[in-house]
Formats: sequence, C-alpha cells, structure tokens
Amino acid sequence: MYNKYSSGSLALIAALAAGTMFFSHPARAESIGLTVQPSIIEERAEPGKTLFFTLKATSINPEKRVFYILTENISGLAENGRPIFAKEGEATGLELSSWIKISKEPFTLFPGQTKNIPFSIAVPKNAGPGAHIGSIFLATTAERPQSTGVGVGYEVATIVSLRVAGDIVEEASLREFRTDRAIYSKPEVTFSVKIENAGNVVVRPRGPLEITDMFGRPAGVLTINESAAAILPRATRQFETKWLAEKFSFGRYQALISIVYGEDGQKTISAALSFWVLPVKVIVSIISGIIGLILIIFISVKLYLRKKLWELRQATAAMSKSAGGGEQEALLSKKDEPFSRAALIAIVLLIFTLIFLAVLLLFFA
Repeated sequence: MYNKYSSGSLALIAALAAGTMFFSHPARAESIGLTVQPSIIEERAEPGKTLFFTLKATSINPEKRVFYILTENISGLAENGRPIFAKEGEATGLELSSWIKISKEPFTLFPGQTKNIPFSIAVPKNAGPGAHIGSIFLATTAERPQSTGVGVGYEVATIVSLRVAGDIVEEASLREFRTDRAIYSKPEVTFSVKIENAGNVVVRPRGPLEITDMFGRPAGVLTINESAAAILPRATRQFETKWLAEKFSFGRYQALISIVYGEDGQKTISAALSFWVLPVKVIVSIISGIIGLILIIFISVKLYLRKKLWELRQATAAMSKSAGGGEQEALLSKKDEPFSRAALIAIVLLIFTLIFLAVLLLFFA
C-alpha cells in the first residue's frame, strides 16, 4: 500500500492552521534540540485496514536527553488556529489517538543521534466516515496537553489526519461576509468572511474576492484563505483579508466573493456587498471650491450691478435737469432690485449644487 506522506510537506500545516498547526512554537522545538520527520501525515483509509508509518527523530542538542511519546485527539481549532485537545474520555467524532499503535517507552538521544520510531494506525471496521485527526508528541515530560491547546513540556509534534471512506459529506455555508465599516476616508478596507463546515470531512474553502468601482471597472482582486487553512467538521472559522488601493479611489465599490471547496473543487459559495470610499479632504476641498465659486459669482454680480447702478444714477442725475423729479424717483425706486436678484441667483446655484450631489449619492447607492 502506498502512503502519501512526506517530510517537509506544508499541506496540512497550512490547511489545519494556516501555518500555526505546529503544536508548539518553532523556538521551543529548537530549545530542546529535536527535529521530527515527517511533521505531517495525511492519508486516506478504509475501515478495517492498518496503515504503517515511521517517524525519524534527530537530536541537535549538545547534551543527551530523554524524550517521551504521547498521543492526543484534536477536537477543534481555536480562533488563532491552535489545536484544542480533547479531554480524556471526551467523544468528539474525530477520534484517532486510540487507533495509533506506538511504543510509549521513553528513549534517550545523544547529540546528533537519530532514532526511527515505527508506528501503525489500525482503522476500526466500524470507524465513522470522514475526518479523524490526532497528534504524536515527542516531549521532555510525560504530561498531557491542556484542553486549551497549550501543553506543558510538549515541544514537537507530528500531525496525523485520516479521511476514512464511507458516506462522505462535504457541505459548507457562508455565515458572514462584511467589512469593518460602511464608509472609508481612504481605500483601506478589511473584509471578514466566516464559513461553517456542516460536513464530516475537513474543508479548505478558498477563492477570489473581486472589487469593482461604481462604473463596473476592476479595482482589485484579493484571495480569501490564501494559505488554504482548513475548517474541521462541525466548526466555524473566520478569514480576513485587506484591500489597499494604490491609486485614488472615490465613490461606491462592490465586492464579490466566489469561494470553492470540496475534493473536486466543484462546490461554490458566492456573496456580494458594497461600501463607500469618500476621501474627506477631497470632499471638503470640492465643497469649499463650490462655495468659493458661488461667493465669487455673487460678489462679481453684485459689483457689476453696483457699477451699473452708479452709471444709472449718473444718467438719472443728468436727466433730472430736463425731465423733473417724478421720473428720477421712479428710477431710483428700483435700485434695490438688482441686489435682490443677485442674491437669488447665488441661492439658486447653491441649491442646485446640493441637489445634484444628493441625487448623485442616491443614484450610486
């Protein structure tokens, strides 16, 4: 039987925890001076079958050290991608550790020494179909990890993921697709996508997030779950990505996600939302410019009419010598009318501008 696992493979690390599925921080692994290969074992299995593997542990510590071997089930993942270990005797539906047959005898490694650790996984005939996940730890103490995923003395682990044949259900749904705000002053938008796995196997939803402007032109393309992090059965996981536009952005934008998942990549999840980018400084400058233009027009018209009024008064004074006071009073009674007309023009221009901006906003909303 061919078992497809390889040392240095990052497939399941990225899939299960987006790079954090090592049960310990790499620095701690170095602190005990031990490397274990393979770090990931991902395999398909048939009920009733037995699979055989070998771990290779190499000491890079300058001193000899005793190590312990322990196995644990994983019941889920925390928000940060860290594993949540099942409590002793807890039924999760993802059990695997009891299937692992490996010597639990502690062993000693001298500097530079390598030890091959054989083990097998005997899949029960009545094993439930779908995902089963566990870990094999090489540690400096024999204490089991806490249910929070933080283990005392646990340094290096190999992740084991089996997909048991049977009635496989691949089913995921979108629980949330949103931005952190509805209106932005600059094009720096954080998108949040929450997906629920309602099936019985691990799913790795991944796909593009396409952004278009109010004229339908492409404004950017992002990738949801670019690292192909996984969602365990009956679990929900949130993914975030950020859009930073390189050019000037203004108006209403639409974001469309098309996420695919499943073994053949044929199942899809789609959703859309809209948001606004309204640069405050630019808008203030435009409004200030409009108001300034209206004031300039108002003052210019007023000065022009005042000049014309002065010329009219001069002409009226000249006419008064021959025409008498009655006609002069009739002309002067109209001297306030030009000023009222100028004010009316300015008000009409301002109202028209505000209405235009409001219609533009409503139209693109």
